[in-house]
Amino acid sequence: MKHAKGDILRGRKGSDAIHPIIFLEGLDDSFFIGAMITHSSNHGDNILMLEEHFNEFDKNGRKLGLYFDNTHLVEAKLLKKLEWRPFVKVGELSHSGITFVEKTLKKMHPLVWEDYLNV
Repeated sequence: MKHAKGDILRGRKGSDAIHPIIFLEGLDDSFFIGAMITHSSNHGDNILMLEEHFNEFDKNGRKLGLYFDNTHLVEAKLLKKLEWRPFVKVGELSHSGITFVEKTLKKMHPLVWEDYLNV
């Protein structure tokens, strides 16, 4: 399944993909570029998102499983592993949500999570 920019994904159960992932763009056979969202505001770099950043329903009118709920963007452009497949789409960003994430992460270089933690 091909994912679109702004799709919110969950990785395979038992994988290291614990938090929901925003798909931004494909990269290669091992990774895609994404962003992570969380409920945690404990980390100083996490940015509170807005309800308007999320679509509540998909294009067919079906309610999406993940919608705004005190959701924070982790301020990092991340390399997400394709080995966490299969991914399940659980939500999607609105156009303003995609713009917000791209603008926030524009000047960042993609990192694997472990490298982000060491920055």
